[in-house]
Order: sequence, then C-alpha cells, then structure tokens
Amino acid sequence: MRKAGVFDSGIGGFSILREIIAMVPLLEVDYISDDFFAPYGTKSDTAIMERSDYITGILLNRGAEIVVVACNSATAAAISSLRMNHPETVFVGVEPYINVLNHRELYPGIKKAAVITTVLTGNSRKFTELKKRIDPDGRILHFSLPHLATIVEEILADGLDPRLESRLAGELEPLRNLHLSHLILGCTHYPLIAKLIEDELGVKTVSTAPHVARRVKSLLPGENGEKAKGFSFLSTKDMQWHYKSLKALDRLLRYNGMEYRAED
Repeated sequence: MRKAGVFDSGIGGFSILREIIAMVPLLEVDYISDDFFAPYGTKSDTAIMERSDYITGILLNRGAEIVVVACNSATAAAISSLRMNHPETVFVGVEPYINVLNHRELYPGIKKAAVITTVLTGNSRKFTELKKRIDPDGRILHFSLPHLATIVEEILADGLDPRLESRLAGELEPLRNLHLSHLILGCTHYPLIAKLIEDELGVKTVSTAPHVARRVKSLLPGENGEKAKGFSFLSTKDMQWHYKSLKALDRLLRYNGMEYRAED
C-alpha cells in the first residue's frame, strides 16, 4: 500500500479525500483535521505557514509519500514554503477551478459563472494572480463569503434546521438574482453542502475535488487493486488517531449530492 497524507483546518477536505479514495487504488490515507487551530481564514499567512509545516511533519513521520493540502487558505498561504522546506516531498494544493469557461465541454450549459471563496483566499496574492491569468477579462464574478465555511461545519455537526437554513440563505443572498448557470466552490468546505447550495440558488456547482484526485492519481501511477475501505483520522483537539470507514464518511457527505457506494 502506498500512503498519502491529507490535511485541512477542519473537515472541508473530506470532499477531496472521498474523491481520492474513489479514484486511486491501493492507497492508505491519513487525514488531519486541524480543529485546534481552526479557522485558518482568520489567521495570518505566517501563522498558517508555521501550522502547515507542523501538520506536514506529523504526516511525513507516519510515512506519507504525498501530502495534499486540502484547504484553499493553506494552499494560498503555505504551499510554496512547504515545498521549500520539504523538497523531497510531493505536495498537491487546491485552487478554485476558475478555468470553466475554457472547458465548456466539461460543463454543458455554462453561460454565466461566479466563484465564491473565503475572505483570506479572496484577498490572497495567489488567488488574485490565478484569476488575472486565467480570467483576464473578468468574465467570472467573485464573492468572498465570510461565514459560509462555519455554517457548513454547523450543518454537518447539527443537521440542517430552520435556523441554519436561514443563515445559509442569508450568506448566499449576494448571489441571488444574478442568473448564474454555474458556481465555482473556492473553499473545500463548500462542496460538502453542494446540493444545498444548488437548490438554494438554482445553479450547478463546480468543485476542485475531482481535479485534485486525478492529480494525485497521476503522481502515483501504475498500480491496480482494491480501493481503500476507510482512512485514519486525527483531530488536533485530542491528537488521537482513529480509523473511520467509508460508510461513516458517506453519511457525513449526505448534503453534497454525490452518489458513492461504499463497500462493506
């Protein structure tokens, strides 16, 4: 079995984790949810760089061959320094997939698109340069939503109730009546409730998760075999490793609209 490490400030990276497990055979995965330090979006770049290096050290000590930075904020703030500090390690980051208008064959019916991010990602130099390079004419609208990642965490922890429905509707209000066909999800938390967002706004959502999984697969080629049936999970709140099954993961992903079939 090959081994990958995945980390995020919370459980947002689970959408990427699920795609990786579905796509890459013979892969053992460690996932770290940095709940103790969350949210990353309120921290400085320096603090995120230091924290990401610490988390990476844990994953490398457990034998990770590849580290997936499954967080847009951490990718923007820290992936360059991680690559410099650990030149022997392959890192895969995440970026909002704003190249949709140049790949219309992958997104039938796309007419008007927007991208939503956290405030930190939206203000980052990495995102600004990415959008300017891929979308120089500004055809894709951009909105930074300060509370959506937190709302996602609460929905997954407590279930969708009228209070959270109201908060979600209010957070998405700036996007209403824009006649969008597609909405690019620029934070790994957002795909966890992709179906709720689609129903609320009447759009198709675009997630980076499949693209990240294909990148991981391309870096670990040439193996055939069974897919993993679970993964190892650590929250930095208690620093204890636990094994979680895909059944449990798929229950958590009940609002993302994807159809997975976890085997017993």
